[in-house]
Amino acid sequence: MEQLLNAFQTAAHAGLQNIAAALDQFSKGVADEIARAKPRAIAASEDDEQLHLDVALFDSAPTVVVPKHAKFAALKEIGHRFLMTAEGVFVEVRRPWLHIIQRLAWTRDAANPCAGPVPPYGTVEEKVEFAFGRLGSALQELQAFAAEARAALPNEYAAWIVWDAEKQKLQYRPLVATNATPGSITFERPALAEHESLAIDLHSHADGAAFFSATDDADDAGEVKISGVFGGLGPDTAPDVAFRLCVLGMFIPLKVPASAIFKQPEA
Repeated sequence: MEQLLNAFQTAAHAGLQNIAAALDQFSKGVADEIARAKPRAIAASEDDEQLHLDVALFDSAPTVVVPKHAKFAALKEIGHRFLMTAEGVFVEVRRPWLHIIQRLAWTRDAANPCAGPVPPYGTVEEKVEFAFGRLGSALQELQAFAAEARAALPNEYAAWIVWDAEKQKLQYRPLVATNATPGSITFERPALAEHESLAIDLHSHADGAAFFSATDDADDAGEVKISGVFGGLGPDTAPDVAFRLCVLGMFIPLKVPASAIFKQPEA
């Protein structure tokens, strides 16, 4: 009887192993089939040895068609994608604090809209939406930066305003400078928690004018953030500011009056 029981257990164990192997093979086969069936508009042969590199690029920043009849579904995940429309190519970017859709190129010449073929797709409206509402919501943090930047004279100063997705609020973070002079500043980029993301990047030009230099352009080129420069902070100069929204190399000017930040005390 004991021999029969051992034989049964051995056979049952082997059977379970065979079933597990078959299920594993089936699952891999299904995953491969789904991967092959997933549509990717890449003009390349399926047997090209380098195609997987283009597939990875496509998946990181896909191009999708805006529907003409169905309802457009906005990007929900953190990342970006390109939108092909009847009016041109747009970029859509999602961050915890930002949702933006902006045109990159027209599909036809604005001076001659009837010339050339028009893609048979839908249209989409440009938008810039901040999770914190208007930039004026950060007035308290901007005023704190102005005070600290003046205290740092004659050198430049830098700070971040971080979006906390858990608390749904902006938080001010002074940066630790590794080197600061009246004409430049370098600093350590602080480590952020998973629920935190850089929203507003601030630096001062001491008592110089507020503008975005070539160095600023290079630093901001690959990022998604609001950049701000404070200038004219000396005792004998009038303060001024410059702000822009940086979107992966595209710079969108933002109108922020210096008078709203540097309020004069009432008599």
